[in-house]
Amino acid sequence: MMNLIPFLKQTPLYQNMTDAQLKQVSQDVITRRYTQGAIIFNEGDPGEVLYMIQTGQVRIFIHGLDGTENSVILFGRPGDIFGELAVIDGLPRSATAVALDDTTLLTINREAFRQHMRHLPQLAYNFMQEMTRRVRYTTQQINSLTSLPVSQRLARQLVELAQDYGRVTPKGVTIHIPLTQQHLASLIGATRESINKSLRDFRQRNWILITHGRITILDPDALRAQTAV
Repeated sequence: MMNLIPFLKQTPLYQNMTDAQLKQVSQDVITRRYTQGAIIFNEGDPGEVLYMIQTGQVRIFIHGLDGTENSVILFGRPGDIFGELAVIDGLPRSATAVALDDTTLLTINREAFRQHMRHLPQLAYNFMQEMTRRVRYTTQQINSLTSLPVSQRLARQLVELAQDYGRVTPKGVTIHIPLTQQHLASLIGATRESINKSLRDFRQRNWILITHGRITILDPDALRAQTAV
């Protein structure tokens, strides 16, 4: 198995830990690979594993009462973790996870991770920080969904995605995640039709460019200003 310590040292979950501690944890880490479109776990599956992204992107979604898929969050940064509720309560999965691209994940069993947290206070502290960031993000999303019109919600979401998953190109910052209009709609609690209208408006204003399903931010300042309208 490849040496995971250099990678783990760069992630928020394992920051400020010694090589000896990381070696101890890495012995319980299993690498799993998923092809684009593969289901990682389904809503209702047993929650027994914590996942960390090494490469690739993952979409987390839930099924609405009408059977539609409602995206909860996207993950695509190396070191992003998901499935963390399994570590806390051990209950069945509350959502479904699918690979948006060919994806490599580092996984660790719930009991093994709990055991490491009991003996490694820094790991437990890092995990609590991750959970705090997740709660703050969820609170901000709820506030956005209940108080902002679609155009502002979309502008904010695009800015956040560019910050988290953007790659600088000659034309601007390209969001390196394959996003459909339906994905964007479910992320911000809107209809596909309203997303289409706002994206068309953003394109006409030369704020964004859409090429082969990828969105490039041409004028991030204009999008940020839109969130404050």
